[in-house]
Amino acid sequence: MEKYDELARKVQEARAQYEEFQDGKKVAAMRARKALQQIKRLAQECRMEIQDIKKTTADQKKTDAAP
Repeated sequence: MEKYDELARKVQEARAQYEEFQDGKKVAAMRARKALQQIKRLAQECRMEIQDIKKTTADQKKTDAAP
């Protein structure tokens, strides 16, 4: 769950930077883009974790079901 918490923090950070950019602070655009890139990386890590857990669970069920 800590990755999801970190992901939520990054989304809040990106939103804050985007709002600053919308208010005319051009330097905030770079920070917003950086935060969005980090969100992308974290989301990919979460996807891989989910896939690994799903695969492990499926493999374990196959092993348990085998006579």
